[in-house]
Amino acid sequence: MKNLILVLILIIIAGGITYAVSSSGNKETITVTVTDKEHVIVVSDGSSYSHYLIYTEEGTYKLEDNLIYGNFRSSDWYGKIKIDSTYTFDLIGYIIGIISSYQNIVNFK
Repeated sequence: MKNLILVLILIIIAGGITYAVSSSGNKETITVTVTDKEHVIVVSDGSSYSHYLIYTEEGTYKLEDNLIYGNFRSSDWYGKIKIDSTYTFDLIGYIIGIISSYQNIVNFK
């Protein structure tokens, strides 16, 4: 039984790493005007997780720290991004609507 649990844990970890690597490889650059923004806090089973959503005329994008791209300034960036302003965003990841997965902003100008 312990071996089965260990195998399941390793499969979940491998799947997470595979998703992280593949989503980091899916990179694109867009220029859009910000229409709104929001700080989202998700609380589940006593723990919390937060990220920022940036709404544009083209879609919604997530803003959160990213180890692979060296972005540890998402809170600072959120404060600098202004509504009704136009930015060029470098995005990574995939849009998966059924699980509310957004592309992540890893740089902006």
